[in-house]
Amino acid sequence: MNKKHYVPILKWKRAEQSALQALGDQEKKLLTPLIELVMPTVPFFKKIDKENSVKKSLDERSAEIVRKFKEKRIKEIPDEILQCWGTGPIFVDFTLLYDGDQLKIDSLNEIISAGISKNLKIIPVLNLNDDANLKKSFISVAEKSSNGLCLRITQSDLSDMEALNKKIEAFLKDFKLNKNSIDLLIDLKEIRELGGKYMKSANSAQKIINLSDWRNFIFASGAFPENLSECKLDKPTSLPRFDWQNWCDSIKSNKLTRTPFFADYAIRNPIFNEATQYYSSTPSIKYTLEDDWLVLKGKMNQSEHYLVNAKLLVEDMTNTFCGEAHCWGDKKIAEKAKYYYQYVSEVKSGKLKKGKGTGRSTDWIAWGINHHLIQVLSQIANLS
Repeated sequence: MNKKHYVPILKWKRAEQSALQALGDQEKKLLTPLIELVMPTVPFFKKIDKENSVKKSLDERSAEIVRKFKEKRIKEIPDEILQCWGTGPIFVDFTLLYDGDQLKIDSLNEIISAGISKNLKIIPVLNLNDDANLKKSFISVAEKSSNGLCLRITQSDLSDMEALNKKIEAFLKDFKLNKNSIDLLIDLKEIRELGGKYMKSANSAQKIINLSDWRNFIFASGAFPENLSECKLDKPTSLPRFDWQNWCDSIKSNKLTRTPFFADYAIRNPIFNEATQYYSSTPSIKYTLEDDWLVLKGKMNQSEHYLVNAKLLVEDMTNTFCGEAHCWGDKKIAEKAKYYYQYVSEVKSGKLKKGKGTGRSTDWIAWGINHHLIQVLSQIANLS
């Protein structure tokens, strides 16, 4: 990685895939995504005959989810990476897969093997606190691909630096690994304040022994809230980008042994709640600014609010909107803003069913993430 590099941490879902695919080749050289694989969704109900359905039990749904991942998703992921990202380096994390460590190991083996045949540069992400057998399997597979490893360390690990350094050295010794083939990722997860825990953790991380020896050093946190309950329906809301602000403050301190690359969770909350995959989201625009996110919140089940809020952002907040030439995401938002008038006219005349043509929630999330990625790349490039 070059000196000004960005590591967005993204759940491997359709919106994130679209946001990455829309990036240009030059933009892709400036970032390395870390994708977290997630379990697929399945329907809540099953048909018992042509007219009747019953709700599946929790055990039935869990078994179906695991089966769907094993039989279908594993085979799709390498092709998705190739299509959406290409053959550049990409971190892949298996932590959110469940049904025991064996599913993680089997998934890693199959995805890495397929990746090698497609010339993908997949870098597996290993957690320092993973089980020893899981570590052994990951390291063995990583050696076959020759792309190295990423070692993920959590905020709790930083509470005792003496113990952490011993743990790291034991890990390296036990598996005969060199730091120069490993990317070190410090991941604080959710941070919703300036300074405080972030700065304490950032300072502690600088005490990791021989910090300069690691292939790359990455520092991650996420500040986007779990939900939009603090945002109002009747006016735009600004939410502080504490992840970005804290990172900037830390690198300006001139007290760093090694400056870390910036990593965040874009416009998603860092803590993944599988249940939210089944919830309907509000038709809201999440738009990244210099130090804040602008949230234009719509009313539940009224997808036309996407168009209303796009019009507000593009036409009434011209000093805020970056312009449709800024990126793919902004171009799509601008197109929907222009479509607003036609939509209203066609709905009134009965030519269009209300809610049609407004865009799916997946589309708006993809456009917001794409805008976020370009915004962060621009901000990092402009740092002195």
